[in-house]
Amino acid sequence: MILSASILNVAAYLGAAIATGVASLSAGIGEGQTAGEASFALMRQPKAGDGLLRTMLISQAVTETGAIFGLVVSLLLIFSGLDNPEAGWYRLGTLMAAGLAIGLGSVGPGFGSGYTGAQACKSIGRMPDQQNKITTTMLIGQALAQTDAIFALVVSLLLLYSTPNTPADASVGHIIMRICGYLGAALSIGFGTFGPGIGIGYVAGRSTDMLGRYSAQSSTITRTMFLGAAVSESTAIYALVVSFLLIFI
Repeated sequence: MILSASILNVAAYLGAAIATGVASLSAGIGEGQTAGEASFALMRQPKAGDGLLRTMLISQAVTETGAIFGLVVSLLLIFSGLDNPEAGWYRLGTLMAAGLAIGLGSVGPGFGSGYTGAQACKSIGRMPDQQNKITTTMLIGQALAQTDAIFALVVSLLLLYSTPNTPADASVGHIIMRICGYLGAALSIGFGTFGPGIGIGYVAGRSTDMLGRYSAQSSTITRTMFLGAAVSESTAIYALVVSFLLIFI
């Protein structure tokens, strides 16, 4: 079958749909979870309303990161002219793989960031005088969780712009092998960041919860959060390395 721009468009449109649709799933749930806990905390501490609203909006903005990355990749797939048939069959695999990578890779960070924000709002409702410390810890934890979404974005952009054109003498078996490699890279970073994104979010969420209970132990709580998040992040780095190997080797 002759490769045409129409076939590449199909792959690009499917990749765009996966990128935005899947990435928005966890972001929407996480943002709603944060807003729900903020509303509950507001009933407990009406005087802390302004601080709770600010923390809620900051948390939702950070939780939205993965969905924004998915939107960016979707727009690139649709409008950046990647449907040139001269790139060959490799491009077919990379278009779908790019959407799959950022879509799946944003799920864990979205859930993790949402949980962190929800616990921060709950903690402020319990101890509003520690709001600044709790919000700062929340932001650090969410930033660590969203690192995995950045890994997924890097893999997506590499798939779109760093893969070679298909050689004219490439066999069918070789083409299938390379396309499977690109899809494998997307699955590696997608599933490989799912656990770390949620795990780091859980660590950060519990840390903010404890700050609202034992504020005098803030240094110990923060240090433990950093250590736990670093160990959790290591598995996402493994997935990133494997993705690079599948793309370039």
